[in-house]
Amino acid sequence: MDTRAILGTIRREIKSRVLGKSRYGKHWDVANNNWYLQLHESLDLLHKDFQEYLTNKKDVKTILEVGCGTGIYPIKYKNLFNGMEYTGLDFSKDAIEFCKKNSSFNFIQGDFIKMELPKKYDLIYSHAVVDHVYDIDAFITKIAKNCLKYAYITSYRGYFPELSNHKMEWRDDDGCYYNDLSINQVKESLLSSGLQKDEFNIRSQEGSKKAGTMLQTIIEINKKISKN
Repeated sequence: MDTRAILGTIRREIKSRVLGKSRYGKHWDVANNNWYLQLHESLDLLHKDFQEYLTNKKDVKTILEVGCGTGIYPIKYKNLFNGMEYTGLDFSKDAIEFCKKNSSFNFIQGDFIKMELPKKYDLIYSHAVVDHVYDIDAFITKIAKNCLKYAYITSYRGYFPELSNHKMEWRDDDGCYYNDLSINQVKESLLSSGLQKDEFNIRSQEGSKKAGTMLQTIIEINKKISKN
C-alpha cells in the first residue's frame, strides 16, 4: 500500500471516529424502489445524456454500474445492455437481493472503495454515488484504474468549478456524506491515476426539464489505449 493509500485510510478512520456517530451507509439498508424511481425520474435530462452516450459506444462488451440501487437501469432499461455483459454493484445487501430477484444480470454487494473487483470492465458508470462517499478521490481513482476504455460518473449536487477542495458534510441522520466536488481536485485525482489530460473531460449538464434545477457534474473518461 502506497503512502497516499495509507493516508486515505487514516483519514477515513479519523472521520469515522470524530464525525460518524451513526454507521456509514445506514441510509441504504432498505431497498426502497419507489425512492430510486423518483430520484431517477427527477433527473430525466441527465439520464437521457447517459443513454445517448452508451448507445454510441459500439465497442463496449463488459459494463459495471457502481451504485446500481434497486436496478433501475438493468430492470427498466435492460434493452440498453443487449449484447453486453452487465454487472451491478451496490453497498446495500437488500438492494442487491432485490436486483437478483428481478433481473437475470450479474450483481455484486460490497463497498466499492474497499473491495477487490473480479475484473476490469470496458465501461464503468456511476450515477449520484460520488455525492455520498467517504473518500471522493479514492472512489474516482478506482473507477479510472478499473475501466479498460470508458467511464461516466455523475454528481447530482451541482457543478462547482470555483471550489479549491472538495466540500464534505457528514449527516448523522442518513449515515453518509453530502459532497460538493472540486473540479480542480477531480482533475488532480484523474492525473494521479495515470490518465493524460486528453483522456478525460469534466463538464456541466442540466439535470431536468423542471425549472430551477441546478447543473450536474459529469466526468467522462476515454482512454486512448486500453490499460490493463
